[in-house]
Amino acid sequence: MNRCFFPGSFDPFTFGHKNIIEKASAVSEHIIIGIGQHHEKNSLIDIHTRESLLNESIKSMKVPNTQIDVIIFDSLLVQAAKDNQCNIIIRGIRDTSDLNYELRMYNTNRIIEPNIETLFIPTDNDLNHISSSLVRQIYKLGGSIESLVPDNVNKYLIKNINSITK
Repeated sequence: MNRCFFPGSFDPFTFGHKNIIEKASAVSEHIIIGIGQHHEKNSLIDIHTRESLLNESIKSMKVPNTQIDVIIFDSLLVQAAKDNQCNIIIRGIRDTSDLNYELRMYNTNRIIEPNIETLFIPTDNDLNHISSSLVRQIYKLGGSIESLVPDNVNKYLIKNINSITK
């Protein structure tokens, strides 16, 4: 059984992330979604809340015959993949700027852990404009994000707008 590791901040989880997970399920029987904990980043959503929102979001996804688990990690990506018995890292690609960055990360990861491969999966065209940073910016400025994030994430952010944006 192959296991894939899909890392990210998921701050917040978007339809772009969902698209990548659904595509990865076609090539993997088990996907570990790793929420990276970055101490130097100011997150919009608490990491444990992100974990809960992600778990709720994946319940409605179309991923037959694929087990999906959500974890929090605080280590090098390749170490987290290795610790979770994953031999493939999944990375979503929206455009060529993503590809340039991801190729540098790929080459670095291969030096650190040559037994872990990276699989690049492009987002669908109608979703390649979505990024978590764009969603955060629109949200903080009071715009609607319902077309960018799953319903449970949107509802959480609407409910908590005053406590998050202050």
